[in-house]
Amino acid sequence: MKRIVFGLFLLLASGGALTSCKEESLLPAPAAESVPAIFPQLTPGKDFYNVDTTKAVPSSVRNQPVFEFTINPGQDRDLKIDHVEVFKSYRRGSVVGPRVKVGDYSSFPATITINSKDVLVGLQRLSDGKLLAVRPTNPNAFNNLLLAGDAIVFTFDIVVTDGRRIMLTSLNEFNAPTGTQTLPPYAAIAVFRKPLP
Repeated sequence: MKRIVFGLFLLLASGGALTSCKEESLLPAPAAESVPAIFPQLTPGKDFYNVDTTKAVPSSVRNQPVFEFTINPGQDRDLKIDHVEVFKSYRRGSVVGPRVKVGDYSSFPATITINSKDVLVGLQRLSDGKLLAVRPTNPNAFNNLLLAGDAIVFTFDIVVTDGRRIMLTSLNEFNAPTGTQTLPPYAAIAVFRKPLP
């Protein structure tokens, strides 16, 4: 008799477990949104800053060198984008400084053009845990703070029509972007260098 009661108990318990599994399988899968990747396209001939011209006294340079790129999140996406925020950060070696907002762009494709004088405004670089300016105290002086090989890293945030912000790049305690999104093809990188011969 005990065996029969125990067998019935096991049968009821396993039936309850099967019912439980069956009910869970009817639950809808969690909703997911695809976030569009932004792959900036550099404009040929405007894909770097001439380091010598950028370091020169701005008033002595008739035409400041420009860096230009285009962003286009495309149409194949779940999210309705209100605008894309573009940020700039200063990079020396592998260390990226805090980001500074360049502007908001809501019509795509959007082309961003910024000259070598304007791009340095407001930027700082990280050195031994301290933030240092990348422009001389007198912005009209020769810029001996700038080194060949330094770069400007342009990164992006997406703001959707319901007000949510999607940060494509994580930030550290200095408000500096970190990770893969600070590298091509996700970021636009403007290197300060001499023109190739």
